[in-house]
Amino acid sequence: MTFIYRFTARFSLIFILSTVSGCKLIDSVFPKDSHSDVIAGWGDSLTEGSNGSSYLLELQKLTNYQIYNGGKSGNTSYQVAERMLADKEKHSYNTIIWVGRNNYLEPDKVKSDIAAMVKALGHKRYLVLGLLNGSFGPNEDVFGAGHDAIMKLNGELYSIYGDHYVNIHAYLLSQYDPTDYRDITDHTDDVVPRSLRIDALHLNAKGNQKVAERINQSLKVLTNK
Repeated sequence: MTFIYRFTARFSLIFILSTVSGCKLIDSVFPKDSHSDVIAGWGDSLTEGSNGSSYLLELQKLTNYQIYNGGKSGNTSYQVAERMLADKEKHSYNTIIWVGRNNYLEPDKVKSDIAAMVKALGHKRYLVLGLLNGSFGPNEDVFGAGHDAIMKLNGELYSIYGDHYVNIHAYLLSQYDPTDYRDITDHTDDVVPRSLRIDALHLNAKGNQKVAERINQSLKVLTNK
């Protein structure tokens, strides 16, 4: 009986030590999610902003988080991904990814680029924003081929990312002015309201405020707080 007791005690001690050691190993390979005081936005001109306005600046006002604007006009999803993947120091930031507008006709490439960026982060503090269609005529109006391609891609991004996905198109569409006939027309065409744009696609200060408002609704997902 004494032998059995000693053997059992030693085995239990070894098991406990192995378990603790194993947990440390797991934590080193798969670190527990941490926090960051910075929000980074990666994207194209919709992220970069214009005329001194961007959704990130508006988000900073709402949240008091520091921001990093990684938007660059004209960038495709793979150009944004290339820049982001190379900038490893910023991978620990809370991250917003808004890419694909400039190459939405390459949906598989857009999805693979986003997946690569998300994987590089090494944490779950991120959001993926859906694409916007523009007021470019029948092609991107409701029932147009461009519109269908964008909405299909948005649906696929939602299926992949779930709560980390933000349907920014739907939110902006809901913010139309029912007293403005131009906004009513845009709403009918399923296009971001004219009152929120500076041109056929890009957002004005009010539009950027609306984007920030919607992101703020998902701040807990973005910051893990």
